[in-house]
Amino acid sequence: MTVVNRVLAALLALALLLGGLLAATEIVLARLDRPYWLVPHPQWSAWLREQTLSAGLMRAVLAAVTILGLLLLLAALHRGKPHTLTLPSPTEGVQVSASRRGIERTLRDAAARTSGVSSVQVKAGRRKVKVTAHTATRTPGESEQQVRDVVAGKLDDLGLGIALRPRIRILTGRNR
Repeated sequence: MTVVNRVLAALLALALLLGGLLAATEIVLARLDRPYWLVPHPQWSAWLREQTLSAGLMRAVLAAVTILGLLLLLAALHRGKPHTLTLPSPTEGVQVSASRRGIERTLRDAAARTSGVSSVQVKAGRRKVKVTAHTATRTPGESEQQVRDVVAGKLDDLGLGIALRPRIRILTGRNR
């Protein structure tokens, strides 16, 4: 579950909890013939009785609720970054995996040892690896090829050369 999905789920759960508590409180107050607390339900129910589904406001509210529901559904179905990536198995019937952060750390360390590279940032996703290297040199072409070769070699060593495509970006001293 991605961070965005967790935040949306927590906010939606909080809103539903508070709405449910408010509704329960208003129902109890109405059953005890007490005045409403926050929601003026006599006025609301009278206004709602006058509305039809063909009214413009009702159609707009229904469309907004439908769109919100579809957006929440799409957010729930969106696949996040994998926590582990499956590596090729040395023997039949054995599944080997490595953490995404471990692969990022391995690639970052390998690319940082390239000459001319001062720092490296790596983000591994489901199908590609984004490598951003910072250099002090003015010619990024040579550094880019060196970093590309090192990252591709390390991915091949891990057996992920086919599964993950490296995207290399070099930032020189002037375009940082």
